[in-house]
Amino acid sequence: MEFRVFGAVEALADGVRLDLGHARQRCVLAALLVDLNRPVPAERLIDRVWGDRPPLRADGVLRTYVSRLRRALGPTATISRRAGGYQLDADPDDVDLHRFRDLTARARRLDDTAHALMLVEEALALSVADPFTGLDTPWIEAERQLVAVEREAAQAHRIDLALRVGRHAELLAELPARAAERPWDERLAGQLMLALHRAGRAADALRHYQVTRRALIDHLGTEPGPELRELHQRVLDADPSPAEPNRRVPQLLPAAPAAFTGRERELEALDALLDRAPVALLTGGGGVGKTWLALRWAHGHRDDFPDGRLHVDLRGFDPVAEPLAPDAVVRGFLGALGVPPREVPADPDAQAGLYRELTADRRLLVVLDNARDTGQVAPLLPGGTSCAVLVTSRHRLTGLVATRGAVPVPVDVLDEPGSADVLARHLGADRVAAEPEAAEVLARHGGGLPLALGVLAARAKSAPHVPLAALADEVRAARLDALDTGDLPTSLRAVFAASLRVLGADAVRLFGLLGLVPGPDVAVPGAAALADLPVPRVRRALRELEDAHLVQQHVPGRYRMHDLVRLHARELADDPAALERLCDHYCHVASVAAAMFTPGEPHRRPPVPPLVGPDPAFPTHREAMRWVDDERACLLAVAGHGQPRHAAHLSRALARYLDTTAQVHDALALHTVAAERTGDGFALTNRGFCLTRLGLAEEALPFLRRAQAVVGDDLALENLVNTQLGITVGMLGRNTEAEEFHARALAAARRGGFRHSVAVAQINSGDQDIISGRYDSARVRLEEAVDVARDLGDPGLGAVALGALGVLYGHLGDKAAAYEYFEQALKFSEGVVRTLRMGILFDAAATTHRLDGAEAALPRYAEALELCRQTGYQAEQARVQVAMAEALTESGRTAEAEEHRRSASEIRANLR
Repeated sequence: MEFRVFGAVEALADGVRLDLGHARQRCVLAALLVDLNRPVPAERLIDRVWGDRPPLRADGVLRTYVSRLRRALGPTATISRRAGGYQLDADPDDVDLHRFRDLTARARRLDDTAHALMLVEEALALSVADPFTGLDTPWIEAERQLVAVEREAAQAHRIDLALRVGRHAELLAELPARAAERPWDERLAGQLMLALHRAGRAADALRHYQVTRRALIDHLGTEPGPELRELHQRVLDADPSPAEPNRRVPQLLPAAPAAFTGRERELEALDALLDRAPVALLTGGGGVGKTWLALRWAHGHRDDFPDGRLHVDLRGFDPVAEPLAPDAVVRGFLGALGVPPREVPADPDAQAGLYRELTADRRLLVVLDNARDTGQVAPLLPGGTSCAVLVTSRHRLTGLVATRGAVPVPVDVLDEPGSADVLARHLGADRVAAEPEAAEVLARHGGGLPLALGVLAARAKSAPHVPLAALADEVRAARLDALDTGDLPTSLRAVFAASLRVLGADAVRLFGLLGLVPGPDVAVPGAAALADLPVPRVRRALRELEDAHLVQQHVPGRYRMHDLVRLHARELADDPAALERLCDHYCHVASVAAAMFTPGEPHRRPPVPPLVGPDPAFPTHREAMRWVDDERACLLAVAGHGQPRHAAHLSRALARYLDTTAQVHDALALHTVAAERTGDGFALTNRGFCLTRLGLAEEALPFLRRAQAVVGDDLALENLVNTQLGITVGMLGRNTEAEEFHARALAAARRGGFRHSVAVAQINSGDQDIISGRYDSARVRLEEAVDVARDLGDPGLGAVALGALGVLYGHLGDKAAAYEYFEQALKFSEGVVRTLRMGILFDAAATTHRLDGAEAALPRYAEALELCRQTGYQAEQARVQVAMAEALTESGRTAEAEEHRRSASEIRANLR
């Protein structure tokens, strides 16, 4: 078995490409391949595949996808379930990504330059295409960026190796173009200069140095670094060998962390430093464990740095002390490197120059902990290319990345197993085992922050006679108070506050208001409404907060907070009207979006409320639909945390969209909250109809009856309630009642002048006429519906009416007319909501099945099934698979039929 992730995610058995299913399913395989031969917890897989928007009952959906992958892969590659997660077992050499990483790592360890070059070239040949083509989730994008950094590092290593073996003439065919694309890359500039010099083109090498220097000055405001300046001087001097200085081996590392666990991915990323010797930048929020990670890696690689280890806490975000000045740090480093105090130059620039000179050809590790900004770090970078540097910071230090080639290594919070492991290492396995439930509460409420977990463990160890359950109760009641030690460096509030000290006024105010956001995240327009600020100022404030790791832009334009940070932010919020502004913003934009999606049904939607925040710009209904999809989790949260009027408004505004796009569970959650908080008739109706959509018609009826009781003289509500009652009792086989309800819905629509609803009622009544054999009546009703749809310019409505005419003529035995109507319906449904097209395809397949037999119907069923899978409409997928199983059985394909029946049963069990 061979697996590929460069390009599309593929699996090949004996050279034959296997069918891995749709994109979400292939994303599951990708998530397992990245952590090959290691268990991946189910919650982590769900986050990788769906990000912040998992489906309801995501565990069940994940089980289905894994089951299909097992069948697709066969016995050669095993996906097993263990420790609450899944593990894919295969030979790493059979996965192109792992083979790429193994080859590059082996190349960095080799002393044989020619052999190392061969390995790197083999690795790069595997990675020509970008990884994970066709997949798009926040995790996939992060992995794609990580691989891009690794590939770029491998390219740079290849060029270094090629220069060592004398292939400078060959490199001159590619290096000038690379350097032109990245004029500020000093390492690349140095490689080109060296190739030119060795080719006898010293003048060209010197000219390229001036080009690079001018680009750095003009665009970044900085001179070339010491390595490039030294190379320039060597070219001028015909490359003399430097003298060997007297050496002293500094040992400045603090003790290794005692309770460190996990962080395998980050440690692997840092391992790439050994021979590439770049600057690694560990970034993350306060308390996330950057220092521990840096020290853990540094102590694990002591022998790789025979010339010593330098370390300094720069105090960039110390809650008490001021940040250290770089010249003071340089003087300390000079002393550690053996420079007597009397020989240290008086001028700070001369001190920095001596520091770079002493480190230019040493194999040193320099750990710069808790840096505030690039200006504090840049003077402390060693000279030459043989040292490795670890920088930790709460800021992203983009200047360091741009000008010094630093490689960012993001440090995120620990997952739940990692948090539990840290706590167990602090407290001891016996104490955790004695109170497992309390220990689980402590681990969970530590929020994945090693600092918070350490505080909780310290409190537990300081009172060994007090049960963990008592501390767990305190954490539940007042989470931040329980994490306040009274000692500023380890108090969570003080740690977060230290990050705020360097921010502007807008960023500090917005930080507090973001703690009020009811949903999982917020987009820029929502943040602008929340803060009552113009969008440009909000963008600047969000950038500041993101640079300080107080918010995370997990997808472009959307920002979220760690839950402990959010608790602290909420304590700082100082605008009582902010939450109402945000909720009013959502209600206004939801109304605008809904009006674009169903312009023919204004009577079913509430009036558009006044604009709050930025004016939404939806050029087409597709952009409007995308906004609702992006904001769906936030809209549900607003319904529960805003005022009751917000819940009722969103329930009514979004009902048609959520139903038509098959977001049944989200719709049910929204309408349930609105109905319970307000008793609104539209919310009750929509709640009941969601249950009908899930096949729970009997459970739906009480809510529909309650809505019927509050209709009063509201013709729009009267029309809607009777429409949904007719569909619901029709599902129960009570066709006479269904006809009566549809007749009432039609009468209310006519009295109200609701032409779109008139057409809907005629379609529903026409369906009942077909069931009862009243074909002439059905034809009249459906043709009227088609006429209304054409008058309104509503292709979706027209497609449904034309599809119903196809069903009608199928019952009449007129195959030519039936198929013609279905073709028209499918043509009308192009470009509209795909769930409408699904129903038409299913009706067309069922009609073909009845008129021309099972074999003729199977392609239509397959097309409908594929569309179900693409849209994720699992209830409809189960219905299609049951019908398809019957057709397959009739065609003698019993094994395939049984597979579809089993899949339909799994889906229905998950839905309920």
